[in-house]
Amino acid sequence: MPLKSAKTKDRNKKNVKVNKGNRSLLSPAEDSTTCDAILVTRSELGDEEEMKKDAKDAFGQALQEAEMALTGEEELHVQDVRGELFVGNRRGLSLAGLPERVRVFEQQVASLEVKNAEIPSLKIKSDVSLDAYKLLRNRFISTFKRDKLASATEADRRIIGEGNAWAHGGDAVVDALLYTGTGGRRDFKAFEKLYGFPPETVQRISHQPTIDVMNTHAAVIASKQKTGSDNFYTLFAEFVKLFKQSGEGYEEGYLDGDPTDVTRAYWAFVNCIKDEVTRVDAEVSD
Repeated sequence: MPLKSAKTKDRNKKNVKVNKGNRSLLSPAEDSTTCDAILVTRSELGDEEEMKKDAKDAFGQALQEAEMALTGEEELHVQDVRGELFVGNRRGLSLAGLPERVRVFEQQVASLEVKNAEIPSLKIKSDVSLDAYKLLRNRFISTFKRDKLASATEADRRIIGEGNAWAHGGDAVVDALLYTGTGGRRDFKAFEKLYGFPPETVQRISHQPTIDVMNTHAAVIASKQKTGSDNFYTLFAEFVKLFKQSGEGYEEGYLDGDPTDVTRAYWAFVNCIKDEVTRVDAEVSD
């Protein structure tokens, strides 16, 4: 709120009637007939005695200016801060409402501390969700090995039997994580059959269109409900080969700028999906 010239008479007219005999029982915040007057000044740094003397002189100067305000030669100002009126010089009003501002700040800090306390529990929930999803992704690869490659191991059968939820599509990024660490999967050929690249390569790919191509291929080759034509798999293999050879290898800007062999291979694969992928039940009914 902009500073205003002090008009104490106007404010007194607006005050409600107060029993002056009981004013001593009121706190400053409750007493609507008073306001805080603040005069603030600055003094020079020095040794202790010099600072005390300079402070007295500075306060004396501030009081003289306040007295001059009463005669109209200088101005005091009135400011409303969070519903409380303060009167003082400009430097003093810069500190008006400081206790309330500190209180609000402390509340905000306390609120942040509460939110920070929730982070470990949120992380636990996130870790649990990720673990559950990893189990789902493990089952996807193991089921592919059982149903399509006929190479499921005892570990694969155990993974398949650990739940009844199924993943029906590819997720190259998360599946690649299943091959990290000492306890990670080691059936790298099965992963490459699904996604066209080894897990360590997929972990370096961040280009979403490329990831989408890998996931589409995995969803079809692992599916019992859909089947891809020979051309579908040929075009995917061509894209993988050219993408590996692009530039210094695996360059992800093939959809930007002038078309390249990788660009054409990408669009050839994407555009073939609608005609080269069919539902198995549709084939049976013909």
